[in-house]
Amino acid sequence: MKKRGNIHLNVKNWPSEASNLMCLLNGACKFDVTDLAERALTPQILQSVSYLDSDEAVDSLHADPYWPKWNSPWWHMTLLCEMGLAEKIPDRALDAFQSVARKHYIDVFPLREEELPADCDPTRNIYCFCALATAMQIFEARGLRSDDVIPWARSWFARYQITDGGFNCAEEVYVRETPRSSIVSTVPMLEALLKLSDRGLSSAEEEILDRGIQYLLERRLFRSLSKKDQVIDPDFLVLTFPRFYEYDILRGLKLVTDWAIKRQKKLPWTAIEEAFAIVCGKVRVDEGSIAIERQFYAGKKTLARDDKGEWSRGHDVSVFPLLEAVGALGPSPFLHRQFMYMYENVYKLTYTGCIEL
Repeated sequence: MKKRGNIHLNVKNWPSEASNLMCLLNGACKFDVTDLAERALTPQILQSVSYLDSDEAVDSLHADPYWPKWNSPWWHMTLLCEMGLAEKIPDRALDAFQSVARKHYIDVFPLREEELPADCDPTRNIYCFCALATAMQIFEARGLRSDDVIPWARSWFARYQITDGGFNCAEEVYVRETPRSSIVSTVPMLEALLKLSDRGLSSAEEEILDRGIQYLLERRLFRSLSKKDQVIDPDFLVLTFPRFYEYDILRGLKLVTDWAIKRQKKLPWTAIEEAFAIVCGKVRVDEGSIAIERQFYAGKKTLARDDKGEWSRGHDVSVFPLLEAVGALGPSPFLHRQFMYMYENVYKLTYTGCIEL
């Protein structure tokens, strides 16, 4: 172990919840179980791909590139991307989404009613930060430059970062005397910025990214500063997949450890220790698995067109076979893969003296 002015965590003295899982880094438990899962899910994957390549999907995108939840092209594309299968999204659907989105969404996030352009539907014509960041990640995963597809998107990182380091999809927060960010809104934006770092960031964007990560670390990924260390949302501790815009501590751990590896930064152990212990405690070592514990998308309502073709709220959501299969409660190969990437990140950071006690 190397010391560089601070005390560092030693791989020989890992906490028990981490060292007990060391076997997962070796042998059969280490192979990418998602390969088998994808084979088992072939019929559902093909069904989503076929739908995205259909006239029905293109018509749906032209009606609205986002709504309704959850069985519209947007959610099929987002799920495939989360599964690591963005390459399976048909060009036809991606091209239609690009074309429609350029005209459909305004290039600002209005903070006051008077900033809304005429004829702008605030529910349908404004990107929230979660949706914008997700769209950017889908384009980047497909090898497209998201800042070419959405030329103004990259300016939003600096334009709407709150002084505490994060973002918030609730526009009214920005006009308060002390605006506060939301972890749920912040994480997708930081994930998108980290993805953009593969092509290079400006020094200003690097600072935005680092400040955003510090926002998460200061809150230990799930605790409130303003409410004396209370858990921000108990659901943050309950793992789910797919996430879409949902947050849990495994997602947070993956983000901050990816950042530390890519940016060659040190992580304070106290900032991730509790979340790391909680997640490690969820792993079934004998099975080499980790389970989906909640389904956030079930039993919701959505905006949709009624019998007259008008958009209205209160419609029951619908799901599709791939979402039902991938999001089923119980062991998830996709959560397992994300856990393994995160766990290896922590191991590498510890080994190289980049976890500070």
